Amino acid sequence: MKKNILIFSAGSSGREVLKLIQEINHYSKIKWTVLGFIDKNKFLNGKKIEGIKVYDTPKKFLKKNIYAICGITNPSLRKKIYNKEINKFKFKIPNLFHPNVIIPSTLKIGKGNIIFNNVHLSFDLRLKNFILISNFTDIGHNAQISNYVTFMPQSSLGGNCKIEEETFIGSGCNILQNIKIGKNCEIGIGSLIIQNIEDRTSVKNYQRQTITKKL
Repeated sequence: MKKNILIFSAGSSGREVLKLIQEINHYSKIKWTVLGFIDKNKFLNGKKIEGIKVYDTPKKFLKKNIYAICGITNPSLRKKIYNKEINKFKFKIPNLFHPNVIIPSTLKIGKGNIIFNNVHLSFDLRLKNFILISNFTDIGHNAQISNYVTFMPQSSLGGNCKIEEETFIGSGCNILQNIKIGKNCEIGIGSLIIQNIEDRTSVKNYQRQTITKKL
């Protein structure tokens, strides 16, 4: 089965998505053809990355049956690109799963989600839309994850947790079971979360001290 797709962002995040697509093509029956990168960076416009051209606008590709995906790790910027470009031009939006990810039969999931290699998904999960889950992340049972949440590599989410929209979980974070993290939060690299986090809160570990502040 062949499908055409555009990758929004030609930076490092876009390159990671390209690598994921290449691995999907290699190991599964789905075969994606990447038509181009979309990036407004004027220094990238017209250049090629691994033989794939960078365009500053998707208008050339306004045809039926073209998919689009955005792998930018910044939740707010990812949301902006979906709202102002991908959704605006009515591209189809897939979910991208690395072939080695086992998809539970009880998973309920929306669209635009990107799940990289060696991610563990437990049972009875509720994943909404445009979520990015990076390599070697563990998502515990009965978790509820809202729109535009980002998990960086090697993070761990305990069972029965709830993560609200546009929240960023840094690399190596450990979130204990039954925790709720609010909207627009930033959880810094290596943080240990043992209590609920309110909306618009930044949590960072610094010299073994946890610093929490409102954004």
